[in-house]
Amino acid sequence: MSALLVLADANIMVKDVVSNVLFDLARAKLIDLRWTPQIETEYVKHRARLRAETNHRDLDFDDLIWAQRRLDPIKKHLVPQYLPPGWQDDGKRLDALRKKSTFASLFQLPDPDDVHVALAAADWAKSSGTSVVLATDNLKDFPSEVLLQFDIHPLHPGDVLDLVALLDAEGLSKSLQKTTTDFKNPQFELVDMLVSIRSAQQFDNVELATKLQARWGLGISRC
Repeated sequence: MSALLVLADANIMVKDVVSNVLFDLARAKLIDLRWTPQIETEYVKHRARLRAETNHRDLDFDDLIWAQRRLDPIKKHLVPQYLPPGWQDDGKRLDALRKKSTFASLFQLPDPDDVHVALAAADWAKSSGTSVVLATDNLKDFPSEVLLQFDIHPLHPGDVLDLVALLDAEGLSKSLQKTTTDFKNPQFELVDMLVSIRSAQQFDNVELATKLQARWGLGISRC
């Protein structure tokens, strides 16, 4: 069975646990994870801004460089095929997509700044002939009634995990365990992963966390 096609929105990529879970799922070939140069630019700006805010200062150029460099090893080792089919680093494909009347209804999205994300997902779905999952926290800005006609399925990251579990529950479990061990500073344990999966600010999937808790043999008191 082919891997689930997943386009990552920038608001997902800036969350360390969520993004690292997706990166490892991609490396395990449980999902086919992609993003465009425009999405990456949004990620860099947002991640740099969060770093500056955490340090209680204004955003500077060093923050942008730091945010970009965080993605370099990911693109080299975990998701080397991160660009959607037909896309290049220059991102010029977006200009061509904006001119296609086929995608005209996507320009009616609630937030015009999200059009480029929807266009990339629609382009990928059309070229692959397969449904594309749009992993995002902003479901309200990606109405299903608009996107489903292009075979795009906007889903919260917790729901993406549910789909992966349906396809390969054991593979998901092993990948999540690997992600847990990858975090070194601070230390991150399986109970912390369960907290992230339960958290409304991250995966927001209590049911899946409960199933994994039983699979991993962790007592209720620990979680």
